[in-house]
Amino acid sequence: MAKKSNGTRNFYRFMSLIGVGVIGSLSYSFMSAAPDIKISEYHQATTPAEQCMQCHIQGEEKIPIMPHRPMGTCTMCHTPTDKPY
Repeated sequence: MAKKSNGTRNFYRFMSLIGVGVIGSLSYSFMSAAPDIKISEYHQATTPAEQCMQCHIQGEEKIPIMPHRPMGTCTMCHTPTDKPY
């Protein structure tokens, strides 16, 4: 087998760093894409996920439907905000 030159090895290292950077930035963008939870009487930090799903799965009037599978907790991705409705 032919020995790889230092230029080829450096090229692969550089491309690996670019790949890790792109994957990291896409992962960060994906995790921060969830909208904030607006504070109201229904959205408290201690509200269990089951109670959230009762409203957001049924799609009642003016309540957005949850566009993903149920998770263990809502505040893992959705952070509460201090802005009321």
